[in-house]
Amino acid sequence: MDLLEAKDTALSYLKTSNREIMKWFRTDITVESKSDQSPVTIADRKAEEVLRKKISSAYPDHGIIGEEFGENTVKSDWTWTIDPIDGTRSFIRGLPLFASLIALLHKGEPVMGIISLPALGETVWAVKGKGAHCSSGQRLGVSQHGRVEGAFAGVADLYCFKEKKCMNLFNRLNREAEIVRTYPDAFGHLMAIRGAIDVMVDPWAYIWDFAPCKIIVKEAGGEFSNFTGNKAGIDVGNAISGNPLLVKAVKKMIREGNRPKQA
Repeated sequence: MDLLEAKDTALSYLKTSNREIMKWFRTDITVESKSDQSPVTIADRKAEEVLRKKISSAYPDHGIIGEEFGENTVKSDWTWTIDPIDGTRSFIRGLPLFASLIALLHKGEPVMGIISLPALGETVWAVKGKGAHCSSGQRLGVSQHGRVEGAFAGVADLYCFKEKKCMNLFNRLNREAEIVRTYPDAFGHLMAIRGAIDVMVDPWAYIWDFAPCKIIVKEAGGEFSNFTGNKAGIDVGNAISGNPLLVKAVKKMIREGNRPKQA
């Protein structure tokens, strides 16, 4: 499997799906609620349909897991994950911080990932062993700040911390870090990948959210870890990403009494 070729192919597919997404951005779009009460729109579904159709045509022997239409029936060592609009709430409100996400997994581990920001015209990607890069050609790297004191931390929405019983962690970050800002989903992980923030703490997401983030942050010299700290899986439902020293510091906070409720 030529991963660089797969990356280029996926980038070309995202151009098409991003055009579909932007047709609906800042329009009077109908919003529905899924079973988990998260919002979904026609733009989410149309964009995923575009990506699934193109991936299935080019890689018929590969599996696909998407947020809107689930998992296909193909059993393979190679699986694509798709989140057509990561940050649908931002998309609905006209905020340009939503992302489109694609990753390619080999035997369950991401080996290629892409985060695209359709409204901002920015895309970052990584292939295993090739580093993390953005659409301008710049190579990306995480920050070097090594302490929670003075750190710029990104966090998911407050309701995520409340739902997963992580308010002690949320409050401690706000007490000890210099700046704590809320960022929607993959956008926050992207800021950690860029080194714009030092760490992103995310107590609630899914495999299609974390798969591209894991490979990109690792290729940017960072670390991707779960709250439990015992493995860096993408299907556990929570994650810390950023420079390794800050990820380690946040895991220490969690060990001291801030474990999330199991999904």
